Amino acid sequence: MYGYCNHEPVYYCPKCDRTLSKERVEQADRELKTAFGNASLSNLKCPVCGSDFIDLEKVKSGGEKHVGATRRKTGPA
Repeated sequence: MYGYCNHEPVYYCPKCDRTLSKERVEQADRELKTAFGNASLSNLKCPVCGSDFIDLEKVKSGGEKHVGATRRKTGPA
């Protein structure tokens, strides 16, 4: 069981409010290095904003409730 609604294990960027599957990290890291010379995923940092990823498997139960909150909001920004 994982801290993120029983889904696959993911890393979470709190600034971008996005997740990245742990299974996809290596492939995405290779793609970013090849296409853009960006090695941020090697250091578990968000390639968009540079924030440290949070491993949601290590978050206490209930602490993941805010994940996706920005995307769930409706109305004007």
